[in-house]
Formats: sequence, C-alpha cells, structure tokens
Amino acid sequence: MPPATLFRYIALRTVIAVGGLFAILTCLVLLVDLIENMRFAGKVANGDFGLALNLTLLRAPSLTQALIPFVFLFGSIWMFHQLNKRSEISVMRSAGLSAWRLLGPTALIAALFGFIVITAIDPLSASLMSHAENIKSKKQGVEGNLVRVFGDGIWLRQRDEAGQLIINSRNFDEQKEVLEDVIIWRFDRESAFLERIDAEEAFLSGNTLELHEARLRTPDSETETYVPIYAVVTTLTSANLRERVSPPETMSLWQLPHFILLADAAGLPTIRYNIRFHELCSTPLKLLAMVLIAAAFSMRPPRTGGAIQLAILSILAGFTLYVLSEIATALGESGLAPASLAAWTPAIVASLAAVTAMLHLEDG
Repeated sequence: MPPATLFRYIALRTVIAVGGLFAILTCLVLLVDLIENMRFAGKVANGDFGLALNLTLLRAPSLTQALIPFVFLFGSIWMFHQLNKRSEISVMRSAGLSAWRLLGPTALIAALFGFIVITAIDPLSASLMSHAENIKSKKQGVEGNLVRVFGDGIWLRQRDEAGQLIINSRNFDEQKEVLEDVIIWRFDRESAFLERIDAEEAFLSGNTLELHEARLRTPDSETETYVPIYAVVTTLTSANLRERVSPPETMSLWQLPHFILLADAAGLPTIRYNIRFHELCSTPLKLLAMVLIAAAFSMRPPRTGGAIQLAILSILAGFTLYVLSEIATALGESGLAPASLAAWTPAIVASLAAVTAMLHLEDG
C-alpha cells in the first residue's frame, strides 16, 4: 500500500470516478425501466404513473447491481487515465512506488464493496425485486409464486372458477412428469372444504392431473373411498411448475443454499440457483479483476491518440467479459459445465489476464 496521504488521495479519486459513473448509468437504466413500466401500467387495470414509478424504484437495486462490475472497470480506467494524463502516476513511480502499490487503494475498495454487495445490498435488492414481481403478477391477474418448496416437499395452489386446489407432493420426477406422494385439498369458491385426495402418483397429462390409486375423503364421510384413477382438472404443467417457483434473482446469498437443498430433495431443477449462488460469491474477485484490467490499460505511458485507443480497448474488454459471462452461464444452465465452474470462470479468467498484463507492465 502507498503512504497514508497518497492512499487517501487515490481512494478519493476512485470513489468520485466510480460513484459518478454509477450515478449516470443508474439514471439511464432507471429511465429506460420507467418507460417500460409505463407501458406495462397502460395495459393493466388502474395502471398509472404511480404504479410505474413504484415498480421502477423497487426494481432499481437489482437492475443497478448488474452494472457494478462494468462501473468499476470503466470508472477505474477513467481514474487511472486522468492520473496518468497529468503525469501523477509517473511522479509516483519515480518516487519508488510500484504499480501494484498504486492500485492497492482501488483494489481494496473494489474487494470491500464486493463483500458489501453480496452480504447487504443483494438481500435488499432480492427482497424488493420479489415484491415488484408480486405486484406485477397481481395486476396481471396471475397468482404470483404459485409454487413453494419446504422441508416436506412441494406446495402448490391453484385457483379457478370452480374453486381452489392446494397440492402437496413429496417429490417431482421431471422426466416422467409425475408428482409422487400427493395430497390434494379441494375447496369451493367460498373456500369451503370439499374433499381430500391422497395418491401415490399424479401424472401431468394435458389439462388434467391424473391420480393413480387415489383415496378420497369428504367432510360427510368418515371412511375413505378407493378410486383406481381419479382425474382433477388443472392448469398445471411441467413447464409452469418450474416457472412458478421463485426465480433466483428474488433470493439472497443467505436464502439460496437452504432453497437449493429443499428444491433438490423435491426433484426441482436447481442449476440456475446454483449458478446464482456462485456468481454472488465470485463478486469480490470479479470487481478486483475489473480494477486490475483497468490498471493494465491505463497505467501505460501517455502517448498521442492514447485516449482513443484506451476507449476502444475498454469497450472491447467490457464486451469480451460480457460475452464470456453469457457463454459460461449458458453452458452451466445446459448442464455442459458444472454450475460452480460456469459462475467462477469469468472472474478467474479476467483475473489471470489482468495479472499477466500487470506483470508485463511492471517488468517491461
């Protein structure tokens, strides 16, 4: 680390550059999202500007969180470029400070901010995003978060004109599209209990839930009625069973491990949730890699046309990292690569490339 006075100077410059860029990009993203939410508000009943603004503010932390790696990349590049342009880096290095010591304050800020993101900011943004999705679902007249996963399996709720179904299943076999150890409670439109149905298996067949070896019990009967095959009309399919589970973006780092265990035990796919968990864990390393890449680009001796070249290289670096992240995520979700490898690869590759460039810069 550099001396205390110089440390504070570089740290302040970093905060100003990164914070200023973050504020500008946040305003642009929120403006685009507000326009999109205004379109949504115009399509639903009682939709107005207040609804659009409320959705935008609720979604803001989650949307801006995705910008943070690129904000640190471009903000750090701008900060180091300004120091280099005014020959401040040359003066610091002539005083015997290495490039590694000069980037220390910025790297420390990036790593600390990464920990703050995954431990404090992300839980807040996940909660607000979940609230926003619930509001949108209610406005669209769709039951939000129809599926819940607990220790005793999967719980589903379905409402239609005939009444309400509450379904509990210990496990879901995705290949066979079968719910195992099923209990169904049926209610009428006034929420009066009609019957309970127990079955070993329930097959999802079109708009019908086909229960095999079913046992029926009604409030008026004290004995069970055995039915070999019992059909229940439902809108549930294998696809929307997966879709109605809370998306990974609405869960924090602290919620994901427990949910993954429960969902895996219930037979639900957990790849997206595993990738999300490891992506959050890799955030500090990813931000640190952004700072190293920025230093490698912008600490070189200034030259004519250097600003244009720096801008082009910065855009190419950001685009490359984005493409690499998307490819790694796609490989992970398709099962061609482990979730942990898919999530950590962009951060590790970026770090190794940046360290290599910094060693070349330092040693010439």
